[in-house]
Amino acid sequence: MADSRFYKTPPATDRPARELVACAGTAQEERYTFYSSIEIGRYSEGRETETGVLLVKDPTVSSRHCIITQSLDGRCFVRDVSRNGTRLDGKRLIPNLEVEIEEGQVISVSSEHEFRVTGEPDAAALSLASARSATMAISGVAMVTVLVGDIRDYTVLVRTAASKKLQQSVSRVFARLGREVAKHGGTVKEYQGDAIFAFWEEGSVEDHAVSACRAAVALDELACKLAADRSVWAVEEFPLKMDWALATGPVAIEGLGGDHPTGLSMIGEPVILAFRIEKFATDETGCILACPTTVEKASRTFKFKDLGEKHAKGFEKADRVYALMRAKRLLGF
Repeated sequence: MADSRFYKTPPATDRPARELVACAGTAQEERYTFYSSIEIGRYSEGRETETGVLLVKDPTVSSRHCIITQSLDGRCFVRDVSRNGTRLDGKRLIPNLEVEIEEGQVISVSSEHEFRVTGEPDAAALSLASARSATMAISGVAMVTVLVGDIRDYTVLVRTAASKKLQQSVSRVFARLGREVAKHGGTVKEYQGDAIFAFWEEGSVEDHAVSACRAAVALDELACKLAADRSVWAVEEFPLKMDWALATGPVAIEGLGGDHPTGLSMIGEPVILAFRIEKFATDETGCILACPTTVEKASRTFKFKDLGEKHAKGFEKADRVYALMRAKRLLGF
């Protein structure tokens, strides 16, 4: 299998040499030295000269499949960026989230290609580097507008549609919606099965509530187009319909995992409220709902319809819920 892999060792850095081992313990064992990082990807003509990229001849491996990094304190992490997935000791990794690799664990990029990271860094030599690399944590609260988009009647859909067709359709839809969120200056925090959860933070855009409302309209229009595109939404017997909710207020945001985040934690009432008021959406109310604070901050730009008081699950008191109707002036969407 040696002729199926291509690698050019990168120059040494301030990190100790580590090795990525293929076919460990066999006659076909191969070792690939790296320092700061090593990337695994699919071989194609002309890529043999790429430095620090291990290329494998396997059509199931993505052009950029996974990235293994070494921190200043000698710890190693793997991040999946592939289509078919990267596994650590058989467990599929969540895309784009770093996971620490322990000595002896197996990284699988396909059924034919498995690797182990070897080489123990000297703790004493790296103690100073570890202290220099430590990031000081800060605490605080950010003002955000949260946007939740949910596929209507998803439970019925799961029970009636073919699982593979449904999963592929949802993945294609959410990939397109995620790109649209980014176009409007938002961040996708996560996908929760049938829902997309995004947010706009004060200071990252000129007006986070207005930007989120603008995105909600654009996302709803895009979802309608995708619903009619059979190359995207292939579940013909169940038309795609999405409902949306906006909530604005203070939240605590923090990366999970210290200096090497494996996710994003966001705690605050707007998160819960957005998921709750989305459930009030019907054909009669309209599919984009908003809380009073969002309306207050975006009413100069958008028109809202007062739907009256609604008692959201988990909240002590009922509060007014509004439907986002349209922009008050031309906004370019």
